[in-house]
Parts: sequence; C-alpha cells; structure tokens
Amino acid sequence: MARVKCPRCSYINADGVEVCGQCRAPLPKIKIEVQSPMGRATVQTQPRDIQLKRGQVLANRYTIIQLIGQGGMGSIYKVHDNILGEDVALKTLLPQFVQDKVVVERFFNEAKIARRLAHPNIVRVHDIGSADKLVYISMEYVQGRSLRELLETAGAGKRVPLKQTLHIFDQLCRALEYAHQFTIHRDIKPENVMLNAHDDVKLMDFGISKLMANTRLTGASMVMGTPFYMSPEQVRNSRDVDARADVYSMGIMLYEILTGNLPTGIPKPASQVMQDLPPALDEVVARAIQTNPNDRYQSAAEMREALQPLQEIVESGAELSSKPKGKIGTGGGLSTRMQAALICGGILAVTGFGIYGFEMRRREVVEAWAQQGSVAYDAAMMESAQKHRLTKDHLRRVKELLQLKPPQTDSMKVLVAQADMWVADAEQHAQTGNYLHAITFMSQALQNYLAPLMDSQGMVFIPRGSVLIEGAPVEVDPFFMDATEVTVRDFAAFVERAPEGWPLPENATAIMEADQDFPMCNVAYFDAQAYAAWRGKQLPTAAQWARAAYGAEGDTAAFPWGDQYEPGRCNDANNGGQLVKVKSFPQDDLSGYGCFDMAGNVSEWTRSIVGGAADAAAPWFGDELVVCGGNYSVAGMPMNENLSQLYQSRYAGNAGTGFRCVLEIPVDTGEVELLLRSLGSPQ
Repeated sequence: MARVKCPRCSYINADGVEVCGQCRAPLPKIKIEVQSPMGRATVQTQPRDIQLKRGQVLANRYTIIQLIGQGGMGSIYKVHDNILGEDVALKTLLPQFVQDKVVVERFFNEAKIARRLAHPNIVRVHDIGSADKLVYISMEYVQGRSLRELLETAGAGKRVPLKQTLHIFDQLCRALEYAHQFTIHRDIKPENVMLNAHDDVKLMDFGISKLMANTRLTGASMVMGTPFYMSPEQVRNSRDVDARADVYSMGIMLYEILTGNLPTGIPKPASQVMQDLPPALDEVVARAIQTNPNDRYQSAAEMREALQPLQEIVESGAELSSKPKGKIGTGGGLSTRMQAALICGGILAVTGFGIYGFEMRRREVVEAWAQQGSVAYDAAMMESAQKHRLTKDHLRRVKELLQLKPPQTDSMKVLVAQADMWVADAEQHAQTGNYLHAITFMSQALQNYLAPLMDSQGMVFIPRGSVLIEGAPVEVDPFFMDATEVTVRDFAAFVERAPEGWPLPENATAIMEADQDFPMCNVAYFDAQAYAAWRGKQLPTAAQWARAAYGAEGDTAAFPWGDQYEPGRCNDANNGGQLVKVKSFPQDDLSGYGCFDMAGNVSEWTRSIVGGAADAAAPWFGDELVVCGGNYSVAGMPMNENLSQLYQSRYAGNAGTGFRCVLEIPVDTGEVELLLRSLGSPQ
C-alpha cells in the first residue's frame, strides 16, 4: 500500500489525497511503499507454475487449501495437516533460493528457534521438511488479522482505541519477555503481530533472529530487519544487538498505533498528534526509542511494567487525566527527549552489558587484581560499593513490605531470622569497606526476605544449598517447586483459558476425561513449557529437581524412604502399572522438603540437556532433555537416575511423562527491582 508523507508536518497520509489531513498543506506525488502484511494475499510475484494448487497434497501430509500471503522469498498457504487433523499455515521458500545453503539455513533457523518457543502469545511451529523441490515450515494457523491490517482498517490519521492498544502491547511485551530468554526477534513490526477476534496477540516470523549463543549466520556487514522499525545499533551491525533492539522496535510501533503514523523526521509527541492521548504515553515512547540502548527500557518486562498503571486506569473506566498509580517513565524534558530519540542518522550507540551474577563478578575481580594490579581492583571495588547501595535500598524496601505482610509459617519465619543474621554480617563487612563480602550476605538475605512475599500457593520452598549430581556437588539458588505434578485439572484450565485455547497433547483426550486429581501426562516438552510460562513459572533444571527430591538433610539420592527399593511405597510397575491420584503415598513418596510423588507416578520434564551442565538451561531443537523421577510403568528406578536414555524422549511426550514447575527467586538486581514494584513497593 502506498502512502504520502507531508513535507510540512511529516504526517503520513493515505494514497489518493491531495492535501494533508493534519495541516492541509498540498501533498507531493512521491509515495512511501509500505510492505503488505503476510496475513493476506498480495500482488502476485511468483510464476503461476510454481505455486501450490488447491487440493494438492505436499509431502503426503499437507492438503493445500489456499494461498494466504506472499513475500520476496516465499509464500504462506493455509493447508490441512492430515496427521494432526487440523488446519495449519505452511511457509515455503521459493525454488530459486532452495539451492542457497545460507538462505535455507536461515529459513530453517526460524523453525528451530520458533519450535523452541512455547508461549500462548507466540505462533507455534509444528514441523520442518522438504518435498517437491520446496522446503517448508508448518506452523499454527491464526484465524484473524495482522496488526498492519488493523492499522489500515482504522485509516491514515486515525488510531486504534487506547484500551485495545494497551491490551495488545501488554501481550506483546509478555511474548518478548519470554522469547528473550532464548533469542532476539530483530524484526518487530505490525506485519509480524497477528491478532485473533479477541485481539489476543500471536507474535510470528523469527526468520532473521538468532540465538544468543549462535554467531554463525549473521556477518558484521549484514543489516537485517525492516528499516522503519530498526534501532540505530541494528542498522550499524545486526550481529551484536540484544533485547533492547526489540524494545526500540516496539516503541516505534507503539507510536504508529497511537497516532496512525510512523515517527519520521522530528515528529510531534503522540499526545500532540492525538489530543485525547495522555501525555504519560509520550514518556514511555520516548524512553523506548532512545538512540543509546543504555537509556531505553532494558527489557520488554520493564516496558510492560511502565504501561501497566495506565492500562489499569483505562480498563477501570477512569478519566485519562487521572494520575496513574506508580511511576510511568522517568523525568526529563518530554518534547526534547522525544525529538532527540527520533532523530535519524549516524549516531553511535553504546552497547550495554548485562548484570552478571555476583559470584561471576567476584571471580573477575580476583583475576583482574592478579593480572592488572590494584587499579583494576580499586575500580571493581567502586562498582561493588554502588551495587552495595542498590542492594541495601532493596533490603529496606522489602523489609517495609514484610512489615505489612509478615511471614505466617514457621519455615518462613526461620528464613527471615536467618536473613536478619546475614544482614548483620553484611553490615560488619561494609564498615570495613569489604563490599564484595557484604553483597554476598545481602543478596542471600534479600532472597530469604522475598520468599514469604512471593505468590507460591501449592509450592514448597527449597533453600539455597548443594546437591550431588553424578557425584559432583552443584550449588542451587533458592526457589519454589510445585508440591505435586501438574494435574489434569491444572492443565485443563490452561487449555481452556490460554489465548485461543491450547491444543491438547497427542493421545491426551482420554487423560483429560480421567479423574481431575490425576497427574497430567502424555505431555510434550513444549506443552509443559507453555503451561509454565502461562503460570509465570519455569520448568526446573535437573539440579533444581534433584535438590527438591533429595537435597534436604537426611534425604537419600535413591528413594525418599532410604537407599533400598521397597515395593508398595511409591506408584511404580509393582503397584499395578496404572496412574494414581497425586499424594497417594503421603507417608513414603514424599521428599524432605515436601514434594510428593518424585519416586513414582509419572516421570518429569526438566529443561536441562542430557550430557550438559546440570544447572544449565538452554535446550535446542532436537536436543535430548533430562527426564527425572520414577514412573508407574517402571519398577524401582532411583530418583538420581534420569529416564531420558530409557525413553529417548527428545521433545515428544509419552504416556508416562508429566511435569511440575518452579518459581525462581530473583538474583539479578533488575529482576529484584521488577518484583519489588509488582509487590507494591515504591521506587
């Protein structure tokens, strides 16, 4: 679709108008070409003889229904998957690109990345393959429209209702907050945001993104993305961008959906373009699109947190002039910041770095001291003093929250008392200038203080400590773990309430009709991961699972009741080879920390790779993942022996595979800040 930019006010007008809809100035005949959405058929760019025809069957599996979109490198079809028994979207690569190994690798890279992402707001990939001189990716078919189509329906110079906009961006931020654990999208734009009838978001097209640990595909000289939405650092070098590049793209897209225009040149703040918009939104946009990534929101979660107070006001029906609860954005001259953030051209961006864990930083300090002498050590100590002040502020705020919501159980009271002792130790170290040791005690105390405040219903607390994995001790930070496996009732709620619902795992219909207190099984890794994300949790690492199963004092690594197997004390093959309700063996199959059924009933997914570090969590498409615990169909399997080799269970589930979730207590100072704000602590 062509649009015309006003030379006076930079307003983007629809094609076919002669004067600007905003300032009434005469318009030039030069037009801006805007890419059409992939969600509907566009002008034909392929020869007819290479298109797939309606009714044609590809790879003995996919029956072609219709062409729904085309781009410069391929097409998207709506097809019927004869194996899954449902309609899916099939993305194909044009034949002329099939011989290019780099293009094909990048094409399949999209599937490998997206297949790894299981989240209700991300389009799910099913299969990759090649047939009839085509390579293809099959993925979830979203019945709806793209955000681009929504904008075009609204019309140039008009905007989508604010309540609808904030709903969309809340879900988009949630999707990116999850995806950024694995990848950077790099091409956030309205064409890649699909919406169903309820405006639930489905983020798609990870075709040019790269995994954080993979640098093979993108050269330093390549610029990848869509120019209107690309951050300055991405224009210079696509290889080294981080999550903040996606934040920038969201800021550009937020301005566009608020005003109906792209922020080209030196645009006016959104509230000056659309008079009924609250000025608070200008500050959110301005911070998101700062040219220096260090000045932006540092994560999608932080941007979502900035928008939430405004969303609460809009959804409550209060006046937009009302002051939101909490702080939106930061101070500074609004118009000046807005203009400075949007000036295009040649500004060098400083690449930020993440906040490392304290122990890693301590090692770096020791190495720097040994190699470079006291200068490096002094600089590191200054940095530690700053972190000490920040952590001390966090401790003050969390203690204020604990006064309002004191711990109720004896175990939580013990945690707080232990934290009080650590704080006293930290004070002594800080008085002597030993901030490195002070931060160690303060960080541990902070996690203990946070534990009673976190929403952990149905979970048990696992304190910091070590556990033996294959004879070697592994240190594990404190966390919460589900007391039982996720039940049929739990999973049914997810299937029903997730955006657009969630497809049942293969062969799970009979399970869903069983007793609601049975553990959910037949669950593939991605089903489990999606459920965990929906609950705001994660799947455990193998080290976390082991710590919860046999890390308590007096526990053994074999069985909860001792080192020797004894029939009848857990649900395994000797108990009849059938599932039973959770908590059916409360006297025997119960870990020292209070987790049920870890020696029997169903084996459980972790997010750790077989052969990898026990505390690592970076599964790749096709990796074999550790599955822990006993199983109703296996007799006498010790808890410290995983079942992955037995099942060869890559990402597919089986009748005996279930899962439980963990809730990690933040360590990173940025995550602690976000949690404190969510708990109601002022800055």
